[in-house]
Amino acid sequence: MEWFYSLNGEENGPISTDDLKTLFKSKTITAETKVRRIDMPGWQPLRQFIKGAAAPPPDAATQPATGSPLEMERQDSPPSAASLSPAAPTAEPSASRCSECGGDFPPDDLIRFDNAHICAACKPLFTQKLREGVRVQSTMNFAGFWIRFGAKFIDMLIITVVSLIIGFMLGLTIGIGGVESDGGSLVATLVIQIINILIPAAYTTYMVGRYGATLGKMACGIKVVRPDGGRVSYARALGRHFAEILSGLILAIGYIMAAFDSEKRALHDHICSTRVVKK
Repeated sequence: MEWFYSLNGEENGPISTDDLKTLFKSKTITAETKVRRIDMPGWQPLRQFIKGAAAPPPDAATQPATGSPLEMERQDSPPSAASLSPAAPTAEPSASRCSECGGDFPPDDLIRFDNAHICAACKPLFTQKLREGVRVQSTMNFAGFWIRFGAKFIDMLIITVVSLIIGFMLGLTIGIGGVESDGGSLVATLVIQIINILIPAAYTTYMVGRYGATLGKMACGIKVVRPDGGRVSYARALGRHFAEILSGLILAIGYIMAAFDSEKRALHDHICSTRVVKK
């Protein structure tokens, strides 16, 4: 079977099937090179005659089995049809999250350490933490909304009881002192209000800064950590306490955010870059 092929705008041939096979193997011609036989009405790309590619025209379907260059290549392990066809477009990689700062980056921009992914900006700090022996916790079991709600409920009971006890003792002290003037009552009320602010702040700051969890969180088996699983400092614990007040002031929307966030973060967790995880 004699073939003609078009190269650089010129018709070449006739050549045999074996010669066509040799040209294909040497990459002188490609799957897109136009070829024809005498019995064909016009030029066709060579890929039309490669098994697994587009079906050949009706006239070519009657050709002998030896007419297909690919069939002549079978014993020589020819390139597959998939390698000759244009590669299918691949989906763009989804963004990955930096285990240190929590930001979203393309996967190629992150450095992988075991299961942790670190961005370039966080690499120096992350490396320093590794030198200091800080435990890296890239895979966290985040605490959901309801278990956090239960922990908060327990903490509120504890704070309420302590505040009542201190308020009662303060009331007895004021009563014994005989403070009956309007000015004295105003001062006593102001002192009680300050105590009601200081007790929750001191309780939360100390417990979270020292143990990573309040008594309510301990009872529910959860704790507060940094994005890398590290301990929360006292300063961050104090800031988180007042940020939590903001979460409540906006109709508790800040708390409700934890039910919909991918890492179960409330507003105060976003502000202070913390996570609440199960132990």
